Amino acid sequence: MSDSNNQFQSIFDSLQAHAPVIANSTAAERIDKLQRLYKAVYDLRDEISKAGLAELGMDGRFHLLPLKAEVDFICQHLAGWMEREVVEDDPALQGRTGYIHYEPKGVVLHLATWNSPVLISLSPALAMIAAGNAVIIKPSEIAPDSAEIVCKAIANAGLADEVAVVTGGAEVAQDLLALPFNHISYVGNNRIGRLVMAAAAENFAGVTLEMGGKNPVIIAGDADIEDAAAKIGFARMIIAGQVCLAPDYILVENSVKDQFIEAMQNKIDAMFNPTGAGIESSGDFARIVNERHTNRIKALVDEAVSMGAQIAYGGTIIPEKKYVEPTIITGVTEDMEIFHEEIFGPVMFVQGYDSPAEVVTEIGKRPKPLALYVFTQNRETADWFINHTRAGTSAVNNAVIQANIPTLPFGGSNHSGIGRLGGHAGFLEFSNGRAVVEDALIPGEGTPMMYPPFPEDAITFIDMMLEPK
Repeated sequence: MSDSNNQFQSIFDSLQAHAPVIANSTAAERIDKLQRLYKAVYDLRDEISKAGLAELGMDGRFHLLPLKAEVDFICQHLAGWMEREVVEDDPALQGRTGYIHYEPKGVVLHLATWNSPVLISLSPALAMIAAGNAVIIKPSEIAPDSAEIVCKAIANAGLADEVAVVTGGAEVAQDLLALPFNHISYVGNNRIGRLVMAAAAENFAGVTLEMGGKNPVIIAGDADIEDAAAKIGFARMIIAGQVCLAPDYILVENSVKDQFIEAMQNKIDAMFNPTGAGIESSGDFARIVNERHTNRIKALVDEAVSMGAQIAYGGTIIPEKKYVEPTIITGVTEDMEIFHEEIFGPVMFVQGYDSPAEVVTEIGKRPKPLALYVFTQNRETADWFINHTRAGTSAVNNAVIQANIPTLPFGGSNHSGIGRLGGHAGFLEFSNGRAVVEDALIPGEGTPMMYPPFPEDAITFIDMMLEPK
């Protein structure tokens, strides 16, 4: 039921009224919208650059590379995705034709987070538009400059009649979630994810949730330690660790544990402190989004140290500068908060292990992660760890690279997410695959129907059909 007191009701009603027209748009029309949107984003790249520096201490143009790739891929394949998908013949069809008709969900809400604010606001929206939906985007209020850029990009692309952008904080999100959307997409954390699911249940709306988690890295004794340290160090330090796929804790075979920690220290120094001037002065190292999140990370580290953990590298945290030094911790135990909570910063802890079974047990102490990484030079070892663990995504001998590959579905598992984004998977996520069975247009040419009264031998025929193979 509509809530006439909801401040966003008129926006929702307008989109809902326009949704049937959007739903019947052609592939060419949708491709034109996507290309206009990307052109509008590209024209704002200088503003996006400055917003990234102000909000996260890094040039925002880096976040546009996956967006460009996603637009190009969708535009290349959309016409084929929209075609009816004829299914394989089956005795149950009884000679009739069966196909899947892809139709839009309707009016879709997308709640975005702040760590790649323009990208995360617009990337899922590309699939929503491609599927023919009317869309409301709410960028994160934690990155206000980027939120305004998203508003401007939609307006400049001439999409305001079918894609609305609403800015504001938690109260705005609550009002939006009270509206009867057909589908809700959210990128963020578990706490808000639960609220989104509860709100969606009121209207039986579909949900797409991407929520991160404690992402483990497994380093086997035969791994190339120098290569692993470089790739993990780089992956953990992207946007100062504020990446949902970033490695969070590292399980290293004890025989190479000390060697790995030393290699990691050296690789981080080489990337962010090559002259010895200090990582704080590096132009390539980002900042935490605000002082509150910096203090949250500091509290996790301080508690762990107070309970016996040791800082093997780094450890300097300056909340007023939103600076967290790359940090490696050892001696973390299960009674510490950092063991369970996603750090979402440039801090990671290392644990040793002696057997593969021990690794599986350790990972099983936490909910299924969004990502799991394995480093080994042995095919059987890689396969064993993939087969004996559960995660939304994985990479072998690398980290984070599995994101933004349009030919792969992206998403979590249970606590780390529901649904899939990216490429064809994103189009399917925001479409309803309607099953259709067609008999002949001229009934006399179709499969005969059987109506009562049935012949006496009908049950004999049914018995024959029921016989096991």
